[in-house]
Amino acid sequence: MSQPGDRVFLDTLIARGVTVTAYDRIYFEDPYYDGTKWTTRHFEAGGTTSGTSVNMIRSSNAAENAATIYHEGVHTGQPSSMPWRDKEYDAYIKEDAWRIAHSLPPHDPSFRTTDAAGKVVTDPAGVRAMVDREYPGVTAVSAGGHVEQITGRTPSGDTVVTRSDGSTYTRPPRAGDSFSGNEITEPAGGIPVDLSKLR
Repeated sequence: MSQPGDRVFLDTLIARGVTVTAYDRIYFEDPYYDGTKWTTRHFEAGGTTSGTSVNMIRSSNAAENAATIYHEGVHTGQPSSMPWRDKEYDAYIKEDAWRIAHSLPPHDPSFRTTDAAGKVVTDPAGVRAMVDREYPGVTAVSAGGHVEQITGRTPSGDTVVTRSDGSTYTRPPRAGDSFSGNEITEPAGGIPVDLSKLR
């Protein structure tokens, strides 16, 4: 099922110094405002990326492991200035195109549609809708209709929002406000993945 570009993709990750560590579980306890108080909402992750360091879930399904490495590998090449939501839109759209090329099912059924010729293709609108719905704080809309990102809360409980230009402001919290909490991995240390041995 491998495609000619797969080896090139892996070689590019190796050349960039990307490291991959596998875990049995990766999750977040994300701060979440339920309408009356700040609490936490549990978020199970398939993988995470920080710079060139990738953490991923170790699945018994080789195809899903490959898809996770592809998705997180895309993240390692994205500019740091790119908003988080745009990083996820981009990675899921590219991952789904990769899945289609390998005759694999989508990460989410909403990611697929058919074009005018009846060919199955990725639906970017479906990708954006899922990311906006499922990921903490990636998309918030200001009073003026601008798309922004929730990035924290103040000690007094106000929501911290980051504008597209990188500046921030605070406002009273709204039901559904959330942002990413600390990453928790199991087991401690994880298992290093040797990218040079992947096929």
